[in-house]
Amino acid sequence: MNARKEYEIEIPGLGEAAAACPPAPGHKALVKALRRLPGLEEIKLATTRGEEGGSYLAKRGVYGPDGTRLHDDHDAWLRLQVEADGGSVRTTYERLQGKGYKLTKTHIATLYLVIDHGGDESNFAQIEIWREHERMDCELLKSWGSPRDVDELVREAEGYSLPDEECVPVAPARYEFRRAVDVGRFVQMLDATEAARRAALSRKRYRLLDDDGSEELRTHAQIDPDFDRFPHKARRLFNDWAASSAGRSGARLCDHWVMQFSDWTNPKTGDRGMDLIPAWTFGKKLAEVLANKGDVYSFFGKLQTLDRRVGVPFGWYFYMLHGNRVHDASAKRALKAAEEGLIVLPEHDYQVLKAWSQRPYGF
Repeated sequence: MNARKEYEIEIPGLGEAAAACPPAPGHKALVKALRRLPGLEEIKLATTRGEEGGSYLAKRGVYGPDGTRLHDDHDAWLRLQVEADGGSVRTTYERLQGKGYKLTKTHIATLYLVIDHGGDESNFAQIEIWREHERMDCELLKSWGSPRDVDELVREAEGYSLPDEECVPVAPARYEFRRAVDVGRFVQMLDATEAARRAALSRKRYRLLDDDGSEELRTHAQIDPDFDRFPHKARRLFNDWAASSAGRSGARLCDHWVMQFSDWTNPKTGDRGMDLIPAWTFGKKLAEVLANKGDVYSFFGKLQTLDRRVGVPFGWYFYMLHGNRVHDASAKRALKAAEEGLIVLPEHDYQVLKAWSQRPYGF
């Protein structure tokens, strides 16, 4: 099991409480069960992803011809079979293919729950829980010829799909706790990794060749003067919410957006990279706003309609930062219209939009 990251929170009893709760539509029983734990009295379900399908566990359960469950991970099981056959992939393939072995598929829906601690917009905890539902899915191995090596055997493990009537659940659906993240701590660490990256860039020198063959040495700042003027885009997201009408209205970012985190280390250099992508929690359809349609008043009216629909003033700006409902061209047109006096923006929203135009960012 991987070690817990510095920004991940240990919450005693959370995993056990989630596992003991039978999944049900709406997940109200899960929220009620978690609220009984110390410190989680105010936890709430923000959104889910994958309820309609599309996400699956990479590992598959393995069932024998007699219906006995043999292993929870087809990858590990197949490698053990090759080892038992003296390393002969061909022998393993011929022994298993077409003999009635079957694989399952586990569908995953991710539940995002949040606990708002108030203050800074990043000051919340985000808990991720999987709802897993495992069903029979396919035969083991197709009859396309023997794989060349064990990796190819694993990659080609999926055989022909079973008839619909055989794709039955192999166990009741279940909840599985994945992690709890201190979002504020994650953003602080991201700030630090970004500062280190910018310090490295500031020390770089680039040798440029002119058409006449002469060389010129330039710093990164000479090539990109604004590279360190603004915070990392993740920090800007939280700052922009707080500074704009969205945050000033009392709306909390974690009620409307959750975060999808990434954290990786370059195996060659050892450099660490961290990032996040916001995902909206609004659960209904939103009409796309096209900046090149209609006069400026009808165009801006559509942005305001989106704000009313999601219940956040200046909310359209954040949908422009991520998603496919509002695009960069809308921000540019709204800013131009405001500067020409055609529409009225609160000064704090204008300043956010102006800063974005000086160094655009998005996710």
